[in-house]
Amino acid sequence: MSGLKAFLPSFFLFLLLNGLFVLFQRMLTGYGFSTQVLLWGNVFLFGLSIISFLLQQKAAKSTSPQLIVRYFYISFLVKLILVAVVALIYAKAATKVNKASVIACMVFYMLYTFIEISMLLKAGKQKNA
Repeated sequence: MSGLKAFLPSFFLFLLLNGLFVLFQRMLTGYGFSTQVLLWGNVFLFGLSIISFLLQQKAAKSTSPQLIVRYFYISFLVKLILVAVVALIYAKAATKVNKASVIACMVFYMLYTFIEISMLLKAGKQKNA
């Protein structure tokens, strides 16, 4: 997959999640979620997804499979470390940590990572074909 088309699933996930958070704000608040944490967490994860996508696009132009794997691991580790740092900052700064929203953001992280890996596998299959 080339260019922007490969990034569309992440973009649609971002729009879908934010739309659902705004649409069901009262219901989420009633279940104990903080829509502010969910929205900002989703924006942060989408930003990380953009950075990871740009790194993967750079690696995809290379003919070396080792470079592709190296960029994948670099982006994965950077995302994981940044998510952990932001979670720690939130835990220190917040008067009361909303655990349900933090766990939901962890699920969003897994969704974005799953989409990223799926797009990489599709791109690899098309490149080898």
